[in-house]
Amino acid sequence: MNDQTRGWIRSSKWDAFWLQSGIWLTFLLLIVNSSQLQEMFYATAVFLFWIAHRFSSFYLAWGTRAYKPLLRDQQKRFIVLPLLIVLGVLAVLYTPESFSTFTVSERILCLLILDFAWGTHHFAAQHYGILRLYHHRWNPKSAASANKQDRIFCWGVGGALVIFAELLHGTSFLQEKHILPILLPDWGLAGIPLLLRLGTLLVVGSTFFMVRNAWLQDSGLPKILYLFGIGMMAVAAFQLDPFQFLMLWTLQHWLTALGLAIHMGGNDIKQAEKQKSVPLKLDTAKNYLKPWLVLITLCSFSVVMTPFFEIEAISVGGRYSEQVWPDLMLWLQNSECYTFLVGIGLASGFLHYWMDRAVYRFSDPQTCKSARQLLFSS
Repeated sequence: MNDQTRGWIRSSKWDAFWLQSGIWLTFLLLIVNSSQLQEMFYATAVFLFWIAHRFSSFYLAWGTRAYKPLLRDQQKRFIVLPLLIVLGVLAVLYTPESFSTFTVSERILCLLILDFAWGTHHFAAQHYGILRLYHHRWNPKSAASANKQDRIFCWGVGGALVIFAELLHGTSFLQEKHILPILLPDWGLAGIPLLLRLGTLLVVGSTFFMVRNAWLQDSGLPKILYLFGIGMMAVAAFQLDPFQFLMLWTLQHWLTALGLAIHMGGNDIKQAEKQKSVPLKLDTAKNYLKPWLVLITLCSFSVVMTPFFEIEAISVGGRYSEQVWPDLMLWLQNSECYTFLVGIGLASGFLHYWMDRAVYRFSDPQTCKSARQLLFSS
């Protein structure tokens, strides 16, 4: 491993854009003050990256040679259980109301709450995974204390404190359903600005503590930068407008997931060509394009499928697809397939959480072997 690539997943430039995106995205939101420009930027990202990231783990599991043995030997994890997740969501939505005390709308709301809870865990798990990869890449001799500290930081600062900040901003389900005033008396609601400042200080202090420990444990510059990025985004949860934070939080997650997937997918294509004994006059430009071919494929799929999956994303009148294809969205909204599309949209989110865990399950030796072939390919 040369000095240029040491510690990075692919390279310093690649990681800076994709995996370390929390840093530059935060600065970008601070620099670009126009809410219209911010929303245009986010709308473009939704079409290009949202569904692309959601199906990136499917691509790795079902579309790469390195994962074929895993797909064959662990069919329960990669085929049976995903199928059961889809059928389970559809069963919840299509159970006749005579057999349930909940209406379809209430069942959709329950699934959205489950999606929120699982999604929060999923975001924290992604942060933890990247931190461990960076630590291993720089210094494979990882102390148990570093592992534990990373877990606490990702699920504490990157999970619990973020939810707390959004709760204080009034964007949570508890606030919307007037449950928060019951939990917090009047003095608590009046003290929300103070709680926001205290939360910010807690995030800053926790981040400084983690960066200091990473430096002392020789965890490497990439990990330190990623810790700094998590801290910046958690501070943003307390200080930025809720919609600005939503843009920041989701965009960083999408870019990180895609950065890993297209890096691994590009390496899989390169290894497949080597196995076919293709003459190694593969020039640098051709090798450089391989991950971008994977990206173009995933993003093209995302642009086409976003209108169908955005049915479950947000309320009517706020979907970006309605601004581009209003007639299509109106037809989907009023079609007999509406409930089915909502179910597939929700199920695809749950499948993404499940498949990401399956694809990056390093505690399983066979999964670790498949992933390492693509993550650390020269």
